[in-house]
Amino acid sequence: MRWGRATAAFVLALLSWVGSAQAALTENEVTVGVFGMRPTPIMEQRFQPLVDYLNDSVEGVRFRLAVLPPDELDLAIRRNQVDLLLTNPTHYIMVRSENTLSGVLSTLVARHDGTITRSLGGVIVTRQDRDDIETFEDLVGTTIAAPGTRFLGGYRAPLYEVFDSGIDLREEANFDFVGTHDAVIEAVLNGRADVGFIRTGVLESLRKLGARHIEQLRVVHPQSMGSYPFQVSTRLYPEWPMVTMQHMGADLERRIGAALFSLDPGDPAAMLSGIAGFGPPGDYAPVEEMTRRLGLPPFDARPEITIADIWQQHRVLAIVSGVFILVVAALSVALLLRNVALRRSEERFRCFFEDNASVMLLIDTDTDLIVDANEAAATYYGWPREELKGRPVRDLWASHCRHYDAIFHDKRRKAGCHLHTHRLRDGELRRVEVHVTPLEDPHDGERMFVIVHDITERDRAEKALNNERERLNNVIEGTNVGTWEWNIQTGETVFNERWAEMIGYQLADLQPTTIETWMAFAHPEDLEKSEQVLQACFRQERDYYEVEARMRHRDGHWIWVLDRGRVLEWTDDGEPLRMWGTHQDITARKQMEQELQLAASVFVHAREAILITDLEARIVDVNAAFTEMTGWRRDEVIGHTPKFLQSGRQDNRFYQQMRDRLRTVGYWSGELWNRHKNGELFAERLTVSLVRDAGGQPRNYIALATDITDIKTYQSELEHRASHDPLTGLPNRVLMADRLRQEMARVRRRGGMLAVAFLDLDGFKGVNDQYGHDMGDKLLIEMARDLSEQLRETDTLARISGDEFLVLLGGVSHERDARPIIDRLVETAAEERIIEGKPIQVTASIGYTFYPQANRIDDETLIKQADSAMYEAKQGGRNRACRFHRS
Repeated sequence: MRWGRATAAFVLALLSWVGSAQAALTENEVTVGVFGMRPTPIMEQRFQPLVDYLNDSVEGVRFRLAVLPPDELDLAIRRNQVDLLLTNPTHYIMVRSENTLSGVLSTLVARHDGTITRSLGGVIVTRQDRDDIETFEDLVGTTIAAPGTRFLGGYRAPLYEVFDSGIDLREEANFDFVGTHDAVIEAVLNGRADVGFIRTGVLESLRKLGARHIEQLRVVHPQSMGSYPFQVSTRLYPEWPMVTMQHMGADLERRIGAALFSLDPGDPAAMLSGIAGFGPPGDYAPVEEMTRRLGLPPFDARPEITIADIWQQHRVLAIVSGVFILVVAALSVALLLRNVALRRSEERFRCFFEDNASVMLLIDTDTDLIVDANEAAATYYGWPREELKGRPVRDLWASHCRHYDAIFHDKRRKAGCHLHTHRLRDGELRRVEVHVTPLEDPHDGERMFVIVHDITERDRAEKALNNERERLNNVIEGTNVGTWEWNIQTGETVFNERWAEMIGYQLADLQPTTIETWMAFAHPEDLEKSEQVLQACFRQERDYYEVEARMRHRDGHWIWVLDRGRVLEWTDDGEPLRMWGTHQDITARKQMEQELQLAASVFVHAREAILITDLEARIVDVNAAFTEMTGWRRDEVIGHTPKFLQSGRQDNRFYQQMRDRLRTVGYWSGELWNRHKNGELFAERLTVSLVRDAGGQPRNYIALATDITDIKTYQSELEHRASHDPLTGLPNRVLMADRLRQEMARVRRRGGMLAVAFLDLDGFKGVNDQYGHDMGDKLLIEMARDLSEQLRETDTLARISGDEFLVLLGGVSHERDARPIIDRLVETAAEERIIEGKPIQVTASIGYTFYPQANRIDDETLIKQADSAMYEAKQGGRNRACRFHRS
């Protein structure tokens, strides 16, 4: 009876203490202790948004963040200086063994690049160049860096994975405990350790922050875990638990739990903390089992048997009686505490379920029916709550859910998360994120607890963001600019590949990149100017940064870049934090400016004609050479456009292309014909360039012209000589061959036919022998004139050698159309001619052929056929024409 009264008094005192502690919490503040797995500033930056979210979501309580190293965190827990604990599973098992806890309130849900997970594991890393470390056996005898013994992913999970294969690294290797995961990576990279143990997600987090040095690492014993988003070397364990201390009180626990479960993945607090929210408590039994097998704290102590224990064994009856009483008392207290904890847990869950703003469902896994739904679910889906209960869960789907069989029908009953599209009662389709947790109910069997978050707007925003990113990447790719991102506080700088290409490097050649990389390549004189503009931006005296600077190319020369940027992120103290910008290569433009400035300096003395206009093409100045070339004085052209010089030999399209080139590129160069003041045409080589002022704005157009009329005339004469017979002026063999090939191509495209005639003068050698070559040349000139008069405009007569001529008759519809023309040529050639008072008469033998023919032939073959027919005409008595026939 006295024992019962003492127990009751103890329970009342305990409840009074819990109540006073809860009241104190309500009036004061709740300290959220976080296990410091990485440097404190990084952890504070990550989890402060979560604490700010709790301050906004839970009324009447002020939450304070305390990121502490393991030893300091344990001391703070023992002194009751921590009320809410977010830690790794290993540390939770240790804390639970040494302190009285209310239990796990919820489990953190992590995310990476859109993939959500509730699990963590260990990663074994080494340097890329360590080819000798591939398997667990290779770890024997190495130095292993780890953050500490209390870390799950950073120590116990990798240790257990190797231990399970038969190797205890505590005996076979040397451990160096360095405090944080970042310190582990640094120890491996600098060679202080051969291998490092870190938790999952650390490598991906550093890569996302732009830390290029992690590319020097590789993962030992990599595991494939399906859609798991992180590199991992071990099996997976539940993510970090959120634990409440015993003195918290049920009401405050419920409100905190509701706030955590209501944290949407798209909420800024979740996104800034790099998490997807919190879910129901995970199963930490595998962590405890692993710790027991490894014999690590809190399962490392072994009871000692003393002499006093042995002596007590002689009092068998007393001992048996005492043990019996203690067992009964312990079982009674344990049963009482378990029932109280169970009722509190059920009450917390029911309050959490009913009052939560998130959509929550309870599913019977045997029937796939909804057995319970909270008010938020009824409001969301549009059915009354009683109608929602008993409805098949598939009624909520817009299409069959492929995750259904994987989660609801999986015998392992693992918790999971997936995306799907649900249909509301009114038919509206909404994109949702579904969190599923298995529950074991001894009375009702297996249930599935489901939390649904509407992510429709977030999904649309992500798609819009992806489209915007793609558009921005296309703009950057299309404009061919280099980009940079600068962390002003740390100096870390990220460049794109084009930035490095401008100075002749690949980006990998410059790694790791910092602001010192830029300073190493920039011209010292331009660095001072850049620093002045930057400081003005940091003082917010300028809205943006813009400087033209020189950078040394890999080949040793200097290039010019237009460096532009803006500070887009500031600290809470108003200090600049991050800055983004671009590099544009303007070397060509700067060179052009220098050339134009030089041209302006020699304007008066230049021998070339120079004309300067405004942007509307009105002339503002000309030099003396311009007047000499065109005949127009300066006072006659000022204020006018250069149209008065146009000769008419270039059409409007020519001038439009010139203007387009000037507008897009800034200069134009070419040849054209202009008209002198006296009306004569002259040819000139013209270069027009756009001139910019010191601020980079377009100012004028400047044109430099050189008179090339004599060159063009001489060039025309050379071209004529190259294609014509110097004696008769007729086309030569080269020009005739070109025209023949063109006419053959036209026949192949459009049909019809052509004729080729080979004409050789009979008796021409006798003229030369009797009267001399001068008389023979005069005969050829008159013969060429007379034969040409017998041809049409579409025909061609060519002298190919001595007294031999070729005739091309184009546009012939039928063979009979060509014969009259050929007969006239024979008659004309036979006419008597009086040359220098002497009568001279010769005849002509002509062979001719037609194209096309049954066989495919080229122009040379066609000429050979006509030549062959011409010899047949000579053999037949001369002064006649013969058609080519195949033998």
